[in-house]
Amino acid sequence: MAASSKAPCSFAACCARTTSIAFTVCELSFATFAFLSRSAAASRSSLRYRGAMADEPPSRLDRLWELRKTRTATTLLKFTSIFGGLFLVLAGIIGLTGIFQGQIVYFVGSLYAIIFGCTVLIVEVRDKVPMVSAAYQQIDVYLKFMTLQRGKGLYYLGVGLLVLYIGPDGTSSWGLNNVAALLLAIIGVSHTFKLIKESDPVLGPGNDVPLAPGADFSSTRSDWGNMVAAANKPR
Repeated sequence: MAASSKAPCSFAACCARTTSIAFTVCELSFATFAFLSRSAAASRSSLRYRGAMADEPPSRLDRLWELRKTRTATTLLKFTSIFGGLFLVLAGIIGLTGIFQGQIVYFVGSLYAIIFGCTVLIVEVRDKVPMVSAAYQQIDVYLKFMTLQRGKGLYYLGVGLLVLYIGPDGTSSWGLNNVAALLLAIIGVSHTFKLIKESDPVLGPGNDVPLAPGADFSSTRSDWGNMVAAANKPR
């Protein structure tokens, strides 16, 4: 009796499993975020109720919750996001070679990966490089939501899931684009639920310069006019 070989899974089954994994990651991230948030809030409320917040050291959960705001954590998230965007661009460039094998859909997906990856790099680098600063100014004006952590997190998550489903034509296997897209989707979950909280963005292109408290320039022109009139007044 010939040994029966197991049939490879279909593309639809592969997509279903991938969707299940992606939603499981999102649910676990949200559950972790909600648990830490409730625990930290309950701990702070308990300390305030006892009136001993200034005397007692913070609990372990409070210290863990505060770690997400440290410079080390935000720097790690920044470099991970830049790596995710760069990886997506490189994967897209390599995926362009699929056109020579007649993989039109995968070729289009690779173009998407390059465009989306460049957008991620622009958002993360911001005004650190002059050429990138000019592109970031356009994003700051026309795609303002991407200058916020949750906004760009949803963008990363959506882009990652979109490119994740564009695999090599006629096969159920993954390409390099799909691996890079999955990484970007996970980074998007971290931004969306603020598992690591970024600091407020520094002043960059497209932002108004804040005035100093109490500064009033509404009467500058009239005062200057009065000074000129007084100087030209015949004595």
